Amino acid sequence: MVLLAVLAGVVLIAALAGTLRARAGATQAALVRLTEAHRVALAEVSVIHRVRAEWSAPRLVPRVADGSPVVVEQDGMRWEVRVSDVEGLVDLYLAPGPVLALAGLSVGARDAMMAGLSPGDRYLTAAQTLAAMGLAPDDRARLLPLVTQRSRTGEINPDLTPPELRSGAALLQDADIAGGDLAQITARRVD
Repeated sequence: MVLLAVLAGVVLIAALAGTLRARAGATQAALVRLTEAHRVALAEVSVIHRVRAEWSAPRLVPRVADGSPVVVEQDGMRWEVRVSDVEGLVDLYLAPGPVLALAGLSVGARDAMMAGLSPGDRYLTAAQTLAAMGLAPDDRARLLPLVTQRSRTGEINPDLTPPELRSGAALLQDADIAGGDLAQITARRVD
């Protein structure tokens, strides 16, 4: 009888040790994922600050914020960086139908997204707005460098559009000529 009680105690201790070992392994794996996500986020912020500093330096020839992609390496990672004038991007809230169509978006999706908001309210980021419009994560990542929430009128300036939108923007009847007041910097990891 005593032998049976000792054997049950050993089995319980072994099970407890196995459970603790599995839990420690899961915790370690979660910490590794969290550390990597933090390292990538810090590298993205570093790239954006580096580009902002380079653009703020005086130059003889002014830079054009037309959203052309440039590949930058930071902390062993490659990033596609774009500096875009917001007047050359598709405004998710103000753009008329033909301008929304440049980015493959519909007025119906925007109206459905705005139905969930109080008048005058907006989502905090363009990524949240695109998600509320029902776009998948891959589509949101592809569209983020092409859209904004901060343009003046919603019309688009064809001279400031990113390369993906240029040909379609040149065909629009109504175009905006404004630009130069506000730039948006986006960075997307490419490796």
